[in-house]
Amino acid sequence: MIFKIVSLLLAAYFIFAGAVQYNDPDPLHWMLLYFTSSLACILAALGKDKLPLLYAIIGMAGIEIAATIDGFFDWLRTGNENLITAKMTDEKPYIELGREFLGALISLVVIIWLWYRKRPKNSK
Repeated sequence: MIFKIVSLLLAAYFIFAGAVQYNDPDPLHWMLLYFTSSLACILAALGKDKLPLLYAIIGMAGIEIAATIDGFFDWLRTGNENLITAKMTDEKPYIELGREFLGALISLVVIIWLWYRKRPKNSK
């Protein structure tokens, strides 16, 4: 029961994350990542999740992480700006990239968690 509740809460988070991408300069691939992650959480809560979907999302999140990791490290080097409240500007692209990196990382962690409980188990 707790797994279902957590999965549905995560699905709601991913729906919200996808919905707020509408005004992003590059919304489509982020919406696809977040809405697909939400779908995986809903399917997991219903006991209908499938490994191929989880593998696809792991790949998508990995690509997004690879594309944004430099910006995340730039943000780490600046040291004092809050990613949530800092204003995005052309002079500070690392704010947006840092947010995107963390969003993709959250998706990756959740989907790996779903994969871990779903993965084939070796029988002895």
